[in-house]
Amino acid sequence: MRNLTILDRSQEEVSQIVTAEYASWNITANIWDFFNGTIYVIAPDGSYRKIIRFKQQQLALPRAPLDLAKNIKDYDEMNFFEARRYLQVVELGANEQQIRKFRVRMQEKIALPFVCVVFGLIGSTIGVRPQHTNKATSFGICVVLVFSYYLLSFITSSLGISGILSPFMAAWLPNSLGLISGSLLLFKSAQ
Repeated sequence: MRNLTILDRSQEEVSQIVTAEYASWNITANIWDFFNGTIYVIAPDGSYRKIIRFKQQQLALPRAPLDLAKNIKDYDEMNFFEARRYLQVVELGANEQQIRKFRVRMQEKIALPFVCVVFGLIGSTIGVRPQHTNKATSFGICVVLVFSYYLLSFITSSLGISGILSPFMAAWLPNSLGLISGSLLLFKSAQ
């Protein structure tokens, strides 16, 4: 990597800013090698405590930036296993809300195909009921059902990202409610 600026807060009482011309991952030592740079050690009051210039410096920082830089796929294009590996990398350096977001999205990758079962159950239940309505009314009911599902899905996803719901509940709650309502409709139409 080239032209780096790193805010290092890996140690509890020491904050430092590292700037370097370039850096590379040293595979044998499992550490970063920084070249032609400066380390600014920051005091608790925000002033510079120490300034160190270096030609080469090794720093024990996580490898996560390199793993993220190598990842060329967008998160939405990843399959479940790639997303799980990506989450393991992100957990090394991301904030808690971003980690929750990825966990919710991974559960949604599993839950989304089951929407077909939910819509199939509700649609078949509505379709078999003897109704004297026209096609426009049926189409309107379908649009309202789909819109309601995706609105509920958006709300539960947001609650999962904010930490109110678990990632599993955030992804599966719309499907569960859809299955329950479809089962109730089916039970009522059978009577």
